[in-house]
Amino acid sequence: MKQKLLALLTKNPRIAIASLAKILGTTAKKVEVEIQKLLKSGEIVGFSTVLNSNGKDGITAMVEVRVTTQRGRGFDEVGERIARFPEVINVFLISGSHDLNLLVRGKSLADVANFVNKKVAVLDNVIGTTTHFLLKKYKEDGLVFGEKSGDKRIKVSA
Repeated sequence: MKQKLLALLTKNPRIAIASLAKILGTTAKKVEVEIQKLLKSGEIVGFSTVLNSNGKDGITAMVEVRVTTQRGRGFDEVGERIARFPEVINVFLISGSHDLNLLVRGKSLADVANFVNKKVAVLDNVIGTTTHFLLKKYKEDGLVFGEKSGDKRIKVSA
């Protein structure tokens, strides 16, 4: 039940408990208990809303951060410190040419640039950053933006 519940909540975090119970073939009480267990264990850390703002709420940027680590400290210390900044929406440890990938929001290009230059780039162990400004969203968290409603079937000819 847990995996199917997680899949349903990921697709629609606002789905009613009664609907979840019906889909899962169980009682609403059991679904509520399972969700509370998932929250308590930290497997579910929260629920969010995806906005189709495309720049109306400020500027969003992806910031790649290169880090040099010290023995026994790894990337966690830098990643956790960066995660505490309110401008930072997401922090991921990644493979490739950079070590951390940040999603950052600010009121303007200058706000984001100042944040990166004055708060991230100056941190101990940060050896470089690359900033990419988001120009347009096409899809986020599995939701497609700007898709016209109507018939989405592929035409088949005989």
